[in-house]
Amino acid sequence: MTIMEVTGVLEMGPDDVLKVFKNQGFEVQLVDEMREPPLLPLKDVILSGCPIGREDPAELPSDVLSLRIFECHNIRSLSDMPFFQQTNELRFCSINDCRGIESVLDLSSQSQSCTPFVNLELLRLENLDKLHVLVKVAEASIVSTLSSQSIPAIFSNLKSFHIEGCSNMKQLFPFHLVHDLQNLEDLIIRGCGQIEEIIGSEEEEENHKGNGTQAPTSFSLPKLKELELWYLPELKRICSSNREMVCNSLREITVVECTNLKRMPMYLPLFQDTHQSAPSAHPFEKIRIYPKEWWESVKWDYPNAKEVLRPWLKWF
Repeated sequence: MTIMEVTGVLEMGPDDVLKVFKNQGFEVQLVDEMREPPLLPLKDVILSGCPIGREDPAELPSDVLSLRIFECHNIRSLSDMPFFQQTNELRFCSINDCRGIESVLDLSSQSQSCTPFVNLELLRLENLDKLHVLVKVAEASIVSTLSSQSIPAIFSNLKSFHIEGCSNMKQLFPFHLVHDLQNLEDLIIRGCGQIEEIIGSEEEEENHKGNGTQAPTSFSLPKLKELELWYLPELKRICSSNREMVCNSLREITVVECTNLKRMPMYLPLFQDTHQSAPSAHPFEKIRIYPKEWWESVKWDYPNAKEVLRPWLKWF
């Protein structure tokens, strides 16, 4: 099936357009513009090859639902675009092949806010060579250097996060952003050659050791269903060594060519099944692995994890 999107000003009505294409042998179905597809809303702004700057007078509708940016090389973050701050209903954001992007959001200025992302559900980042941090909060600093009380919720509604080909990223989420990821369902990381850890170590805890509080040893991503790690040669940690990641909804795990990853910190509900029920009794669906040698050497915090997961194990 071929999908053709017709844009611009039409001199014919939709019925006339339908008749012309049918007369040429095409099978045509009209789509109701008021109906929103589940993954890509129709209140959609696409910026491609635009020389966007801080002084750009352009404006976006405040109720835009989808923002896609391609090959806009002179912006360092979405915060560089004045009209971005006017949006507050954004559900989908995609940034592709923008050579100048260094951060997704820049909150280092007191005048900047993360309001545009308060309703964001899908975030996709691809081929951003200079991207080194998701959220910048000060010069030469990232979110993990601040207390969680000083940072407003940024990704609290985020359901799907896909990052691919961002070769300058070393850490994906500072630990203080984890409390914003409680609705995250899909986490897909591909071909980010320098990434070393997914959820950052808690450097800030070193600064608070004297306050008499003990950091918890586990954290939860309660809605995470799918975790995919592809071609990450420098990945050493999913999270810090003293942390356990509780994933009560996890159904799929993919690890391909992540040979420096030595530990899997996830805890799954099926580990509690002491009676080893049939695979169909669990929501877990599959764990896909390559190479086999990595599976044999990687350590799980749960001692019998490999044996428990064997019925769901698939090799590439």
